[in-house]
Amino acid sequence: MPTKKKVLGAAAASVMAVTMLTTSIVADQPYEGYNYDWWGDPVPSQTGYMVDQVVDGIDFGTGIRYNTDEQLKAISAQVGDTVEKTETIGAMLDPMDLFIDQVTEQLYIVDSGNNRILVTDISLEGEVTIMDYFYNPETDSYETLKGPRGIFVRHNSDADSENEETLIYIADYDNGRVLETYKDGTVCMQFTKPPSEYYEDDVTFQPNKVIADVAGNVYVNIRSITDGAVMFAPDGSFSSYYGANRVEQTAQAIANKFWKTILDREAAQNFIQNVPMEFSNFDIDAEGFIYTVTETKSATTDVFKKMNPAGENVFINLGYSDFIFGDMATYYYRGANYGSRISDVDVDENGVIRLLDYRNGRIFEYTDECDLLFIYGGTGNQKGLFNTASAVEAYNNVVYVLDQRKASVTTFKRTEFGDIVHDAMALYTEGKYEEARGPWMEVLARDSNYWFAYIGLGNAELSRGNYEKAMDYFYMNSRPGYNRAFKQFRMNFVRDNFNFFIIILIVVILAIIALKYALKFVRKKKAGGKQ
Repeated sequence: MPTKKKVLGAAAASVMAVTMLTTSIVADQPYEGYNYDWWGDPVPSQTGYMVDQVVDGIDFGTGIRYNTDEQLKAISAQVGDTVEKTETIGAMLDPMDLFIDQVTEQLYIVDSGNNRILVTDISLEGEVTIMDYFYNPETDSYETLKGPRGIFVRHNSDADSENEETLIYIADYDNGRVLETYKDGTVCMQFTKPPSEYYEDDVTFQPNKVIADVAGNVYVNIRSITDGAVMFAPDGSFSSYYGANRVEQTAQAIANKFWKTILDREAAQNFIQNVPMEFSNFDIDAEGFIYTVTETKSATTDVFKKMNPAGENVFINLGYSDFIFGDMATYYYRGANYGSRISDVDVDENGVIRLLDYRNGRIFEYTDECDLLFIYGGTGNQKGLFNTASAVEAYNNVVYVLDQRKASVTTFKRTEFGDIVHDAMALYTEGKYEEARGPWMEVLARDSNYWFAYIGLGNAELSRGNYEKAMDYFYMNSRPGYNRAFKQFRMNFVRDNFNFFIIILIVVILAIIALKYALKFVRKKKAGGKQ
């Protein structure tokens, strides 16, 4: 017969086991899914992505330098130490950036603290190539990186060899340059500080991020300047500044502008100079549009932009520049502002936009028209949460997030719910509203709070001519959609009842004429009676 103490002990052990099991389950999905409704209020929602894996430098195992044996001997002689062909990768230190080469399906990691680039496949399970020594033909020597912060890869189909077809651009921050190399690490060009007539001598040139377009123009993000990205021509010469942000129209800025119009130049110089904020990161899509994000605590101007080749923000004309990106609700705790700080942007091969909120460790996913699809991630030490999220990339429905503090790469894979939403969105974007009706119904069956599904269904009913039902779907979620549906409903109503309206009009006209004659007859009769 078990004693009371044994029964209590067994019960306690069972509770602990259940608790541990629950914790291990929660660890794979530690954040609660949420979204925002049409009014900007947070509502519970199914998540579109689940954590897949977390990989750090030690998990990579063995790495191979891209250099040949002959090159390694030359490097060893230059540095005065033996540089081996194969070595253990070891832990990453302060990794700053990611890039996915969609042509070769390789993932590039900027391991900034170790002054190297790691190259592996997108599965994160293949062999790793270490790029840490770069041969410069001009000096006939090998060079190293110093605190690199950004990377970009493009392909030149007109190159003379397969090696030269791949061009790698590295923002070599502490060396004050952008290094352009071939696949084997041979330096083909360096982009350095522009001449003094274009770039102030006392302003540092420390490249933070870099991108290049199909024509070979190179855009360099410098955090110390506010004129936009420094743009270089393919031959390495300075071209112009590209895509500067607008000045935030604060009360102080407006007041300064007023006083400067009525004061003389000497007095006006005493006012604070209003300058735009520099953008912190950017990306380029397949069509050549450049997307920028501005990491800011308080400003709302140009937090996220989409720029054409002329450097103009096309979101302004489309009406998207006034949207709130990141968390719509800003909260305060112990005097600190915990609003979103957008530090990176990625536009994938399908045009889906992802913004990285480094302060709260969240990824905000949008359509190409800036409609919010999903929010996932967060801050913490569990799997799928981040300490300092520094970069985001996506390819083939997998999202890669780099954590600078944890020195790891976390991948997210789409859930079944996420697949349904993206299938519906693909049809919606192509204008196939009727075909998208089924997936949108499935979305609402799984999550009634997913407001964008109501817009999709509203467009489906609009395409079928069911304007009254479309108005019902649009009513709570889309004023423009409701107006379109109501306009069509009103036109149909008038057309379907046109004969009735004509009859009513004729009756009214005849009634007016009859009334007019009746009144005339009454007046004449009264006038005759008085005589």
